[in-house]
Amino acid sequence: MDKKLLAIIGAGEGAIPIITKAQEKGVLTLAFAKNDSIAKDMVDIFIEENSFDIGFMADKCREYKVDGIMPSSELTTEVTARVAHQAELLGNEVAKGFGGKNKHFMRTKVARLSSVKQPEFQLYQEGLAVVFPVVVKAVDACGKRGVSIAYNEEDLKRAVQQAKDNSSDGTALVEEYLKRGQEYSIECLSYGKGKHQVIQYTEKESAGPPHFVEIAHHQPANLSDEMKSKIDRVAWDILEVLGLNCGMAHLEIKIIDNEIYFIEVGARGGGDHISDILTPLSTSFDYYKAAIECHLGIYHPQPIVQKAYTGIYFHSKQNERLKSLFEEAKTASWCIKNTIVRDEFDDVIGNVEASNSGYIIYCSDHKITI
Repeated sequence: MDKKLLAIIGAGEGAIPIITKAQEKGVLTLAFAKNDSIAKDMVDIFIEENSFDIGFMADKCREYKVDGIMPSSELTTEVTARVAHQAELLGNEVAKGFGGKNKHFMRTKVARLSSVKQPEFQLYQEGLAVVFPVVVKAVDACGKRGVSIAYNEEDLKRAVQQAKDNSSDGTALVEEYLKRGQEYSIECLSYGKGKHQVIQYTEKESAGPPHFVEIAHHQPANLSDEMKSKIDRVAWDILEVLGLNCGMAHLEIKIIDNEIYFIEVGARGGGDHISDILTPLSTSFDYYKAAIECHLGIYHPQPIVQKAYTGIYFHSKQNERLKSLFEEAKTASWCIKNTIVRDEFDDVIGNVEASNSGYIIYCSDHKITI
């Protein structure tokens, strides 16, 4: 990659691994972001942009002869796709709607597929007939913000308001509650229409109702080769129908009685350090390097080799039963990162709060458990 120029929308925490990897590979970076963004001084070219004006950013991409453009967070995935389209750069499809942010739009599109199941769903409106319990979600939020369960009409009213407060357009999605099963995230990479690769399978631990906060992740997930092949086919179908064909994708599924249920997908790498730490540790694959190459149009598929077990545990109230494990982590050779500063376990209602409560990351030749 000889002096290519990569544009990044956003210069917050999520941009740091992109910028760092680009610098390692000799790729120049340009960022569109607010003037107080923490990664502002890391890039080669910084352009202040508070409103994410698509036309303005597309013009700047042409002016600076940008070779590719990449999102830095969930908030910038859709605008990145639109700027790419307008500036004639590689990006996810927008002509038929962007399929990596709005949960209702995703479900409507995925409903066309016969290869994957999903819960019953509908947008909330006054007088909606509901069979309880149901899960209520903010239609376009991430990190479990605005997600809760409702067991009755009073719960529903509260849950809908919470979802609307966390949705960009005040919309709430009501879904059938899938009580059983195991959750997974599938870390994917797309490098053109019809060209997708599954990089890793992550086993997720959820706190369950009421907010379904994610309290741990483990790689690689304990899945049979047969199930992995089935997941690969489903992932390909979902990415295709949603028009996600450029860069990282974080696909969330649930497996119930060997049937795969679609939960949602983000057109970016997985949070909770799944993309920047866990996946590179557990595999031989340089995930961010590959993603950058996808957006620059120079990626070629590479084999994935599993080389370690890795995972993250959050020091939240929902994991208080693991107190002895957190104590052991203070001196254990398998603990490669420990951000816990308080002995108290915080009760959290979202993934961001869970991360802020502190966590340990392990890397070993086996899965670390209590």
